[in-house]
Amino acid sequence: MNISPRIAFSFPISDEALFFAHYDVLTQRPSGSVNRLDLISYLAFGTGGTNVFNDQFNNPNLRAEKTIDYELGFQQKLDNYSSLKLSGFYREQRDQVQVSQIVGAFPGDYRTFENKDFGTVKGMTVTYDMRTRGNLS
Repeated sequence: MNISPRIAFSFPISDEALFFAHYDVLTQRPSGSVNRLDLISYLAFGTGGTNVFNDQFNNPNLRAEKTIDYELGFQQKLDNYSSLKLSGFYREQRDQVQVSQIVGAFPGDYRTFENKDFGTVKGMTVTYDMRTRGNLS
């Protein structure tokens, strides 16, 4: 069971302006069968079988991929039909799954999956929202 804390709040500054923020920690197990041990491919390793991927093993020790996300923003009503929203965000991704080559192992080299990759995303969003006014939307 993965526990993912989330906290979000919005604070109205006036009846026409709003400040908002959120913080998320999201976890996800690696997809597919990359974290399951396949004993048949392990036993066939080094036999020169016809499977092109017989030198690649799954890794049952993979950790869950983790994403930490922050956002701060401000929204202002412009008139009764439109508003402007400005927000900035930061996202950090850890323990992303990547294929690694293991060299010098017995009885030969092989590939496996490991939690090696990471990423950082930073950005700003500007949104203009307009409600339907007559036939214009």
